[in-house]
Amino acid sequence: MTANLVAAIAGKALDGLFVRQAVTANNVANAASENFTPLRVSFEDALREAAAQRSGDTPDAVLARVADVRPGVDAPLPIGSNTVKLDQEIATASETSARYAMLIGMLDRSLQFEQLAVKGG
Repeated sequence: MTANLVAAIAGKALDGLFVRQAVTANNVANAASENFTPLRVSFEDALREAAAQRSGDTPDAVLARVADVRPGVDAPLPIGSNTVKLDQEIATASETSARYAMLIGMLDRSLQFEQLAVKGG
């Protein structure tokens, strides 16, 4: 896997996590609203599938598939059923934050390796 592909996958994952954090905040903010339906964000399966090597793939083909991944926002329950569970929303926010920090750390180390390779020392 090339450094460009790793960066593209991590970038898309960060985009998805950003959307998830915004949706989670919206769910919490509207927890007491009448007729509010909490939303969920999904992107991991689509990103995993896009990044998977297929027979005859070129690096550019994989990059193009990864670039096309968009986070999906959906309402898992019938519209109008206010079932915001604050404990679940807080757990989602915490997990999202941890994943975000892990990806930022990974990208930072990756860039440090590239910088070291360019400097030659």
